[in-house]
Order: sequence, then structure tokens, then C-alpha cells
Amino acid sequence: MPNTQETPPPGQTPLLGKTILVTRAREQAADFIKLLEQLGAAVIVFPTIQIVAPKSWDSCDKAIDNIEAYEAIILTSANAVEKFFSRMQQVRSSALQLAAEKTIYAVGEKTRHAAEKYNVPVARMPDVYDSKHLAVALSRSDVAGKRFLFPKGNLAGEAVTFALQEHNAIVDEVIVYETVLPSSADAETIERKLGEKGIDLITFFSPSSIANFLAMIPLELMNDRIVAVIGSTTAASARNLSLPVHIVAEHATSANLVASILRYYE
Repeated sequence: MPNTQETPPPGQTPLLGKTILVTRAREQAADFIKLLEQLGAAVIVFPTIQIVAPKSWDSCDKAIDNIEAYEAIILTSANAVEKFFSRMQQVRSSALQLAAEKTIYAVGEKTRHAAEKYNVPVARMPDVYDSKHLAVALSRSDVAGKRFLFPKGNLAGEAVTFALQEHNAIVDEVIVYETVLPSSADAETIERKLGEKGIDLITFFSPSSIANFLAMIPLELMNDRIVAVIGSTTAASARNLSLPVHIVAEHATSANLVASILRYYE
């Protein structure tokens, strides 16, 4: 199990006086927000992504009806787990038990926990919790000729699929959710706070959260702001959009990101 480094014990507030922007919905980042607040930080929640149903469920429903044909299932986000298994319960509830009998690969702890809520056990996770390292782990396995089902979001990367196909595996991708720009994000308030230097650090949890943030907030307002991200994939996306990254959490957990932020301010 990766070492996520424990945060300071209750009563210590090393983040006192820091204002941290969380670009994720409060319910999705509840543990992360709680840890920051316990350490003295003031937290502003500004969700930059909205999860919606795919334009069509046809390919997903077809895969569910044909679940017996797959030897393994790839899960790279908790959202994919929730949307896919929830749809499975609606379309063909018996398929959930069949899915539990497959070899399940998950990108990290959060995804694993989401799967286990549906009584679907995870067989393997990468040492580093991101899609790139999951792709590497899969490519080192005997996957030739095996058929994989990959329920994913519309903006998920291709690293896992490419790695499997390069080793002669068959991969069926199905879109189970779409990530879109929120329709009612209060960007003006965030712009004002950034302009007034009222935000010290901004956290991002996915490439899409960065793209959506920069679609609403001018890049120049990010000058002198500290940027913290989860995973190398999100870090690369930020840099590709000319957004400097100061903190990268190696493992995709709330505790590890908080620990990385603490190390930065030591």
C-alpha cells in the first residue's frame, strides 16, 4: 500500500492563514476539505466540472447485455464505477454478479472503494494511482487475445486502451458519463478574489477540471498563485495549458495531496 504520509495531529494548524480553492464539488471532496480545514486553511469550493449522462446509452447497454464475453473490466474513476454499475442495475441487474466474477483493474483506492460498494472486488491497482501507470501495469500482464471492457468518461485519456491494444488485447470502450462546463459557476467571485490576491493555492483533481477552470478564469489571474494537482496526468495537462504546477501528489488520495501541500509550506 502506498505511503500517503500522515497529516499533523489535531490541534496543529500549519495552514492557518492560507485560503485554498477546491475545484471539485463539495460532496466529492468532503474528506479533502475536512483535512484542510482541520489544519487551519480557509476553503473556497468552486466546482469546475459537471457530470452528466452520455448522449446515448446504446453502446453501454450493448456491453452490459454481452458482459459474459469479457474477461476483464477497466475502471479509471469513481464516476465511471458509479455510472456504469448503476446503469447495469437498471438494464440487467443479474449482470452485476457476472461483472464481479471478472478480473477488475482499478486506477486507485477511491475507484476500488466505489467498486466494492457494489460488491465488485478489484484484482489489481498500479503502484502509482493514475491511468499512465495502470497502462504500464497492464502492458506487463499477459493480455494478448483477452477482451476488456472499459467504461469511461468522454474526456478520459487513451493511454490504457493503447497499452492493451499494443499487446494484442481487444478493448471495447463505452462512454458512461460526460464532463461538461457547469452552467451556473460563479466565476466572477473567483476572478475578483484572485485579482485581490485573496486565494493562496488552487487544487485540481483532473485534466478536465483545469480546462474548464481556464475556460472561465483568465490565465493571467493565476500569476503568483500556488497550483497543486493530483497525479502526473493532471500535472501534464496543466503545463500543456501554460499553467505552472508547484505541487504534485504522487497518489490520488486526499491525504496524499494534503501531505504534499504541507511539505511545500514547510
